[in-house]
Amino acid sequence: MRIGGKNYNVRTGLAIFIGISIISAIVIMFLDIDRDTWSSLKKIKPEYGLLACMLMTAQWCFNGVRFRILVNSFGNDVSFLTSLKAFMSNIFMSAMTPSQTGGGPLQIYVLNRAGVPVVEAFTGCLMGAVLTVLCLVVSTLGILLLKPTLRLELGSHIAYIFIIVCIVFFFMFILFTMSLVNIRVVKRIVGRWMLIITKAIKLRKGMLITGRVMNGLDQYSKCMTMYAKTRKYKVFVAGLFTMASISANSTIAPVILRGLNIRHEFLNVFLIQFVLSFISYFSPTPGASGIAEFSNYWMMSSIDIDKSMLGIYTLIWRFFTSFFGVTIGGFVVLSLVKGKKKNLSNAPSVKVKDEG
Repeated sequence: MRIGGKNYNVRTGLAIFIGISIISAIVIMFLDIDRDTWSSLKKIKPEYGLLACMLMTAQWCFNGVRFRILVNSFGNDVSFLTSLKAFMSNIFMSAMTPSQTGGGPLQIYVLNRAGVPVVEAFTGCLMGAVLTVLCLVVSTLGILLLKPTLRLELGSHIAYIFIIVCIVFFFMFILFTMSLVNIRVVKRIVGRWMLIITKAIKLRKGMLITGRVMNGLDQYSKCMTMYAKTRKYKVFVAGLFTMASISANSTIAPVILRGLNIRHEFLNVFLIQFVLSFISYFSPTPGASGIAEFSNYWMMSSIDIDKSMLGIYTLIWRFFTSFFGVTIGGFVVLSLVKGKKKNLSNAPSVKVKDEG
């Protein structure tokens, strides 16, 4: 797939995502399945699966609304449906690329097709990412600091997560603040690195590409300044929808446990999901495959729940928090690709008169 002049090998990414997920599922199921597992499956309460679907849909809708607010802050008129399609495309492409790097460009591409200038689409998506990271970091820090009993239950390894959270938060805060306060410093750093890279790979149009990037940073600075000075209220509202989205996603886990008839402390399971979301967001594997499953297994096994059902729970949890969204996002992307091919095939052809 080609997005914004860059090729993405979707088939390879999808194969890696599915392959790692299947291997993780087999390992987890092998660790936990026993006779008690099959007898416990008879006690499943299917109505909680419907509730999990509602929470999952609510999470998607919250994200669709928040990106619509951010992009329309610049005077655009993007519909909720277009914003939702852009977000679902993001989910699909994030599962196809390492560190979930491909989701953003595809989301920008979808918004640009809807008439949003690339720089404004990029700025809106970047602000959405900043709000997500900020909410995850603040909530994770707050949970680890204010709930010491949970830290003890998760074990000594939680200290490493705590350190990573602090480092990421500090780095993101410095970079974001610098881009608002002194864009010239950011331009100098980016410009020098762009020139070094283009010279190293011997790009003929290195200066032209660097110039375009510098121009893009100028436009980005104007958009971010507009956010900071005249669109604070909309950013705040988008932040509330971001937190609502994360909270809805975090509620899915305790609902699944209730449906599996597994005793648990609702608050502990709910708070653990924030930490898991943080880990998954920065995972280097496509769609956090493997890392999400084993992180969930490790954290949930440290609290007092039925171990014979832990493997089944992990797979169902992963289905609602990832696999289902990736599947829906795949259908959205497929419809976009088919629509693009249809437009190209319907384009008027130019006939050349043969004079010879």
